[in-house]
Amino acid sequence: MTDQRPTDSVEKASSTDEHSKVNRPDDSLPPVEPPTATFILQLFLIPLAIVSMVVLVWLMFSWMAQMGRDNPDQLVSQLRKLDDPSWQRAYELAELLRSSDPAYAKLRKDEKLADELVSILENDLKFSDPKEITDARIQRRVYLCRAIGSFELASVLPILCKAATEPQKLVDGEDVEVRIAALEGLAMLASNLQVSLSDAEKAKLLSTVIACSESKSPSTQETNPAGYIPQAEVRAVAAYTLGVIDGDEATARLKKMLVDTYSNARYNAATGLARRGDVAAIPVLKEMLDPENELSARDESNPNDQDRKRVNVVLTGIQATMTLHKVAPDADISELVDRIDQLRNHEFKLIISSQPRIQSIATEAIQRLKP
Repeated sequence: MTDQRPTDSVEKASSTDEHSKVNRPDDSLPPVEPPTATFILQLFLIPLAIVSMVVLVWLMFSWMAQMGRDNPDQLVSQLRKLDDPSWQRAYELAELLRSSDPAYAKLRKDEKLADELVSILENDLKFSDPKEITDARIQRRVYLCRAIGSFELASVLPILCKAATEPQKLVDGEDVEVRIAALEGLAMLASNLQVSLSDAEKAKLLSTVIACSESKSPSTQETNPAGYIPQAEVRAVAAYTLGVIDGDEATARLKKMLVDTYSNARYNAATGLARRGDVAAIPVLKEMLDPENELSARDESNPNDQDRKRVNVVLTGIQATMTLHKVAPDADISELVDRIDQLRNHEFKLIISSQPRIQSIATEAIQRLKP
């Protein structure tokens, strides 16, 4: 009996020691050591270096792409391929030439660049087979016309006149996008160079635009217009271009266009005459100032687009009225002033969301027009 007790005591003590070791947290964890330089390098610096390299590569490619877009010579070189993606190069050149950035202003007087683009468009226009005139080719011609029209050089006039008068034949009919773009280019050219054009150049410009203003479509829609009419839209853009061309002949043609069956053509003619201070524009301006005018949005099929078109026509009518008053302060525009005055309190049926904007602009116009 006495021999057993010391054994029990030893076992109990041993058990207590083991229990104490299990429950001491300091003995169950490895010793804490400060991080080594290698560990810090692996954890932070290496991932940072990888991310930095990715960013640098991305910036390098972005810079190279930007350099290509901003380099006219490279754009022209790619454009000369006349492949489908080249319309994007034509678009980028048009944007550069139209840019307000002073760094690109000299491009508009670059004769070599102008000659290059004229040559490309001339070669492209030689393709007359409808099967060869793809959508990409049409878009390339459109942006080339816009780019060429941005030059401040009379040498680009002939190619724009050619593009404006030559229909772009397609398999499923006639496309007029290029003719419209060429007319827009002629409008820019006339605005920039009209005073410096020779008499022969002015005559060429005027005869081309007048011919476009007389464009007729074989469609019966011409007599009862409903929806977008390609040839009629050519007349509308021609009317806008005539508005920036000086001279009695242009004015006389604009007056005839006040009775055009296509509303866009009438409105552009009236706006052009208003810039001349000609009171012949007043009847059509009254039509434009009617917010419920159904004819103003007939060429739009979507209701939202119809509302937007009505807003634009009304606002253009207000601006044209103010221009007419500024150029011809003694002209009797009382009927137009009354129409604008009514807009301030008009309950719009279709263009509710634009009502505050129209009313605000009408109020400002009345303050300027009424003594």
